[in-house]
Amino acid sequence: LPLIATRKLSLSVDGVIKTTKIGRVTCLGLNRPQNKNCLNVEILTQLKFTLDSFEDDPNSLAGVLYGEQGTFSYGFDENGINGNLQNVQELLQEITNKYSKKPLVAAISGFAAGPGFDLALWCDFRIVEETAVMAAYARSFGVPISDATAQRLCSLVGTYRALDWVLTGRVVKAKEALDCGIATRIVACGTGLGQAVNFANSLCNMPQACLKADRATILSISDKFSSDVRAEILREKKENNKIALSEALLGIHQTQSGDVRRKDNTS
Repeated sequence: LPLIATRKLSLSVDGVIKTTKIGRVTCLGLNRPQNKNCLNVEILTQLKFTLDSFEDDPNSLAGVLYGEQGTFSYGFDENGINGNLQNVQELLQEITNKYSKKPLVAAISGFAAGPGFDLALWCDFRIVEETAVMAAYARSFGVPISDATAQRLCSLVGTYRALDWVLTGRVVKAKEALDCGIATRIVACGTGLGQAVNFANSLCNMPQACLKADRATILSISDKFSSDVRAEILREKKENNKIALSEALLGIHQTQSGDVRRKDNTS
């Protein structure tokens, strides 16, 4: 992790989700490396709980979702599902159908496959290591793609590329992911988490009400969420627009009165 903050707090929830707070960025780690961070009821239940805690923390402004020890997530845990595939799917959809009010960055290393790919698509940004690959592997095991993931994938890459990826289940490398808009950045192998934290930290330095309003504006007209969720996003947009405009008017007043100090952002 990059040295961007003087205070670092680490917490662990039952071992399967590792939570590390660096300044105003909360890192949420899928922590089943011995199983390639595959998803089962336990890890998804704890991830949902941890995401809710992140949302409720006023000191956390952005989050990073990653996989411990070099793999984001290889998909469903075939050995750990034990007949609970429907429960696992429902838990995953509870997470990915929800609108996070704070920006989320996926740090992708190794594989992001099947439902791991679903989680990555749910995030706002994807920082992808140059050796990472993504795939809709779930169909290879007979598990249909969720409506939300299909909607997001089509919105990002178009209908026919989405059909190619989903129906063939082929792997998508970092360069192709960047070219078609899935990857936000490609970074060197082993640097994904640190780069994602730096990216998230840059978002924390923005005026937050304006950032939230702009984010809600874009997401409200995208195909990332259902119409019901978009109504919630529009409420978020309206609320933060009011706050942002008030802050902007205050800033204009301070500038005109000379009561302002300009911050030098050069480095």
